[in-house]
Amino acid sequence: MSTILFQCLKVKGSALEGDPLEVKGYQYDLACNGYELVSGAIRNHRPDIMFKAFEIAGYDESEVRNRFGGMVNAFQYGAPPHGGCAAGIDRIVMLLADQQNIREVIMFPMNQRAEDLMMEAPSEPLPDQLMELNLRVIPQE
Repeated sequence: MSTILFQCLKVKGSALEGDPLEVKGYQYDLACNGYELVSGAIRNHRPDIMFKAFEIAGYDESEVRNRFGGMVNAFQYGAPPHGGCAAGIDRIVMLLADQQNIREVIMFPMNQRAEDLMMEAPSEPLPDQLMELNLRVIPQE
């Protein structure tokens, strides 16, 4: 018998002022036999909480306004809570096909080194590409 779990955590208003481990959020997960099939969340839509979260991560308010000003300004007009969730179709197919490794059901899987063996990718960069990015390749000894 499959175990299915749907979880929604609640936000505690002053948690950002105290122990960071007490911070909770609205999150949605659906798991079957230990495999996550669906995941989602309600996104942060309150500028005050957003500034505090960025502060904890080491950003001051001026840097947040400089890098994310459009979003912060929009949220100051009272954006409603918003979010969503999405299914991992490849994980569901893996379970239906009774496979232990998701690479067995992905159309173009990469190996453990992020190489696509069918496409022979990644390829060696061309000298023009390296010059454009101001990079150089250091030969291994």
